[in-house]
Amino acid sequence: MGPEFSERLKVFRRQALERFQDLPWPGKMDEEWRRTDPAQIPLSAAPLPSSPSLSVEWEPVSPNWIQAGVILTDLATAFRQFPELIEETLFQTGTPEGLAKFVALHQALWQQGLFCYVPDGVRVELPLKSAVRIASGNGAVFPHTLVVIGRGADVTLIDERSSQENGRNPVVSDEMVEILIKAGGNLRYIHLQRWSSSVTGLFTQRALLEQDAQFLNVMVGLGGRLTKANVETVLSGTGGRSELLGILFGTGNQHFDFHTLQDHQARATFSDLLYKSALKDTAQAIYTGLIRIRKEAQKSDAYQANRNLLLGKGAKADSIPMLEIEADDVRCTHGVAVGPVDEEQAFYLMSRGLSEAEAERLVVEGFFEQVFRRIPLESLREQLMQEVNHRMAR
Repeated sequence: MGPEFSERLKVFRRQALERFQDLPWPGKMDEEWRRTDPAQIPLSAAPLPSSPSLSVEWEPVSPNWIQAGVILTDLATAFRQFPELIEETLFQTGTPEGLAKFVALHQALWQQGLFCYVPDGVRVELPLKSAVRIASGNGAVFPHTLVVIGRGADVTLIDERSSQENGRNPVVSDEMVEILIKAGGNLRYIHLQRWSSSVTGLFTQRALLEQDAQFLNVMVGLGGRLTKANVETVLSGTGGRSELLGILFGTGNQHFDFHTLQDHQARATFSDLLYKSALKDTAQAIYTGLIRIRKEAQKSDAYQANRNLLLGKGAKADSIPMLEIEADDVRCTHGVAVGPVDEEQAFYLMSRGLSEAEAERLVVEGFFEQVFRRIPLESLREQLMQEVNHRMAR
């Protein structure tokens, strides 16, 4: 059963559907789509609501944390049990800047999703875990995730995506994740995407940080046929800090297209982004990143780095960093690198008795180590390395 929407949200959904109908279908000449052909997204101009089997799951929250007011549940349940809380937080992160037509479609059609809430001052010591899974069917799904972290609250959320292999039946996941971190709150959000090869992922994440909020965001892209993602972080309050990490590993003809936005809107804010991709066979990765520092964001500090390791002659990576700086008292830098495995490094490892495959595995481990060591959970670091090793062995 879907949620019972308030009148405001009913109007919001109708307006979103009108925006979707009014917006033109993306074309290859649009800047946002120049490197990802929108014709590869198997949606008609007027898609039907979701038909595949979609489930939202989570590990039970400790009774102590429930008593403290922590909520981790599906959105339909949250609408019934906490209507006022949902009403004041849902779709309050602002309008995403990318994937406009598909964001409008999502806002018009979403039914299922996850709600995570940590009240003011509550510090959850163990990670919360949730998952969205596609079991069967073909068509489109529109999962929505809403994460609200109260003033001075602290939590880690590990949020997974997976699906059954669907053969020739294509599935489109048009997803949105909203994150609100109130003053002094601290969120570590790990998004682990392991879709099957039948899934095309359209992914929008928008995080809004208030004064002195802290945000560690780890984006892991491993599965899917094609992924087009827009990840926006808005530092709206003085002293907000964000650390944005990305791990992409592509095999076969997988296609990843990630756009990030670091939007500094307030004084003395900080953002540090590091996205890395390793690509085998004919896999492709496109990264475009925009750092925007507004006039009001004096004394801000922003960094952006994208590194790409090509493991196959047919693999390809493009990286396009961008800056928009309106303030004059800031620090802002970026760096890009694309290249194959270092032949001397591989030769050295093989001269010590390792096979070519073992040498390549160690090179990839070392390549990702800079990201792995910034992930605070050892068990998660080990899981991610196992996932990468599994895909390398294919």
